Amino acid sequence: MSRTTKTAAVASAAAAATLALGLTAAPALAVTPGTFTANLNGTMTINAGVSATCTSSTLKGSVAADGTTASYTSASAGGCGVTVTPGALPWSGSFSGGVAKINGFSMSAVGCTYGGNLTGTYTGTNFPLTVTFANQTVNKTSGLFCPSSATVTAKYDYTQP
Repeated sequence: MSRTTKTAAVASAAAAATLALGLTAAPALAVTPGTFTANLNGTMTINAGVSATCTSSTLKGSVAADGTTASYTSASAGGCGVTVTPGALPWSGSFSGGVAKINGFSMSAVGCTYGGNLTGTYTGTNFPLTVTFANQTVNKTSGLFCPSSATVTAKYDYTQP
């Protein structure tokens, strides 16, 4: 084999290996686009000095075509012992690399409103997903005689129809 032929063969092999690596590299983790429903798995605790433990909660929304960006258009909470009202919907969010986020989260109870961003972890690589938000701090956004922050702990099972 001539020197030119050897160089061309090595270059071709390198190009083929690079192309094969590029084609087989794992894509960014994304979930199936479309609507979802997330049902509370267990209880949700909102602690602002006094705990409210909710026994039901449902979140609804959709995942954009990119498979990571989420929009939460509906939220409910029940069985809390006090009236807990989700607010400031829609909330935005994302699913990426085992991390789930809800941005713009807002809940009101007993004249106090708390809001902020929740960051949790999820198991699974696509729907159904179980997302756990553990001891997420949200700050007071309104209310008199309310603690300056609260923590939220909840686990949700996300499914698609």
